[in-house]
Amino acid sequence: MTAPINQILLVDDEEKLLQSIAQRMKMMGFVPFTATNGMAAIDIVTKNLIDLAIVDLQMPDMNGLVTITKLKEIKPDLKTILLTGHGNDKVKQATESLNTLYFEKEEMGDFWHFIRKLNTDGNVVVIRPAASPAAAVAPSGIPAANEIEIHSPRHFTKAKHEKSSTVEGPDHPIDYRHLRIVGETSSMQELRKTIGRLAPLDCTVMFSGENGTGKELAARVIHARSARRLQRFLAIDCGDLDNAQFVHQLIGYGKVDLCEAIQSQRGIFAADQVGTLFFDRVEEMPATMQSQLLKTIDTIDRSRAAAGQTGTADIRILVATETDLAQRVELNRFDEVLYDRLIFFNLFIPPLRDRKDDILPLCSYLLRKFSDDFKKPVESIAPEVIDIFSAYPFPGNVRELAHLIERAVIIADGKTIHLKHLPGRFLEEASSVKPPEPGDLLTLAELENRYIIEVLEAAGGNKSRTAEILKISRAALWRKLKLIKANANPPH
Repeated sequence: MTAPINQILLVDDEEKLLQSIAQRMKMMGFVPFTATNGMAAIDIVTKNLIDLAIVDLQMPDMNGLVTITKLKEIKPDLKTILLTGHGNDKVKQATESLNTLYFEKEEMGDFWHFIRKLNTDGNVVVIRPAASPAAAVAPSGIPAANEIEIHSPRHFTKAKHEKSSTVEGPDHPIDYRHLRIVGETSSMQELRKTIGRLAPLDCTVMFSGENGTGKELAARVIHARSARRLQRFLAIDCGDLDNAQFVHQLIGYGKVDLCEAIQSQRGIFAADQVGTLFFDRVEEMPATMQSQLLKTIDTIDRSRAAAGQTGTADIRILVATETDLAQRVELNRFDEVLYDRLIFFNLFIPPLRDRKDDILPLCSYLLRKFSDDFKKPVESIAPEVIDIFSAYPFPGNVRELAHLIERAVIIADGKTIHLKHLPGRFLEEASSVKPPEPGDLLTLAELENRYIIEVLEAAGGNKSRTAEILKISRAALWRKLKLIKANANPPH
């Protein structure tokens, strides 16, 4: 068992955010040190016994990767985490080479879940750096992942070695509360209906749409509503399939392809049965792996037909793409036969800029989620912030909106998110927006009433479901609806 984490260094050039995280660390029993730049961080590590350094990527003069490199020169065994809202494959590869855990800021809920468990009594924290080629291979022949894993003692002997993947199942339960596709536009309502129809069918499904629209979330919802929900969900970024070490982890060493690995329980599939295999950014899949995936789908279909859906290759394939795969087929950059197999059920998730009416319910949902996650009494978003969001094109889609609200909840100093809690670029945007006329503004009561009616309609008139979504009692909802009706029909 590794020594408990106690003293944590936080490095971020955004002072208010830094202090907010430090305050949370104190409440969780850690001793935080703070630095607003790389040089200050180096000075702190030189003079103090730091157990863990959490470093932001984007900083002036010395970015997070350079800072972590310098810190490890001083203390080679220092445990490090990189936080970034600007992640890409090169950053991920760099963090792997530095034996550094990687969290994108839109995943701060997962980050805090990890931090909360670091010093929890009875949990085992395992750091697996690949210090040498020999040390990088576990007895099973699978490379040990450069990651931090957390297990209770009773599960410690069953520790898994998956890397660059998200695995869920009996030992990693799905959090069903957050598996919701939020949105009340006609396109999103139709998406939910289609997912509900496809979930129990065990067929291959492709999700298409821009980055950040929620393709993986939709795949997880299908898995959670299928007969496979108690099995594991394995998400694979196809950009990682150019990495030989990762492919070896996936299918095992030797001359084994994906289909054979699934059938013979090799590689990751040896640890536990995988119920759903999700390939994200399938357009990045190497040609050799495309042929393996086609063979896998064919074998799964034959196995089900011969064995009544209980064959040895019984696994569900879901994929997602950010590009026009048909165009890639025309350019001979994607296998045409595989494309024909994947396109049969193609669910398109529209970008957020094309469904602006979903911004308000998304804001409401995300505000509740992050307020609960961070245990902060942030209850509302100022109308001018909603106006800015409504006019903003959201190139990062729902993921970007989630990151903005999460950040705002963290640094908010009251019950309401204001413009000052948004990044600087939005303050410039606000100065160019014409302020609304006083007569155009709604009161808080009017905003609440409008939202209650919207939720009630979205729930199909089901008052119990409406009360659950609003997190109020059914009696409270009844009183509010009675008041809304009375105000809509005043006595003559």
